[in-house]
Amino acid sequence: MGIAHPTLAREFFKQICYSFKEISEDDIRMNKTLLLIPVLLGILATPAKTLAHAMETNFQFLDKLEFQSVYSSGEPAKKAKVIVYAPNNPDEPWMVGETDEQGKFSFLPDKSIPGDWEVEFEQEGHGDILTVPVNENGVDVDNITQVHSTDIHYGAAPLNPLQSILITAGVGATWFLALRKRQA
Repeated sequence: MGIAHPTLAREFFKQICYSFKEISEDDIRMNKTLLLIPVLLGILATPAKTLAHAMETNFQFLDKLEFQSVYSSGEPAKKAKVIVYAPNNPDEPWMVGETDEQGKFSFLPDKSIPGDWEVEFEQEGHGDILTVPVNENGVDVDNITQVHSTDIHYGAAPLNPLQSILITAGVGATWFLALRKRQA
């Protein structure tokens, strides 16, 4: 995101401050360096990749289902809570566990309970849910699906460019007016 055209920024700034007092061109020129500081801070302080830290779960089936959950950064989801729900009782956990230091967890569904098993991985707002179909022959590995991945970080979500501009302009206008009052 770049800084707006100087003439547009000046006019926008004048409109914000108009209700307080008419601002002369000399005032704006004199304090443009001071105004640049909160603008740069506003742009640099906006988080850029907060939502890119999602959980991803891979699996393989040898003699049992083996899952490995990692974040998109490649870091394992160590000690993540794992809840397994059987299809005959989707409201009560069939098994509760946690991943190891490498983000790994394994279990073998009971093939006498056919249907779609849900395996939930969750840790500090991140999560992943997989559906594991089981039939009379056991786990149907080819049809295991990811239901959805969650990543709940509302407070850390990046601002859109308009929000960044408005917040920065508000901080800049407040700072500018405070400095003008102090100089008067």
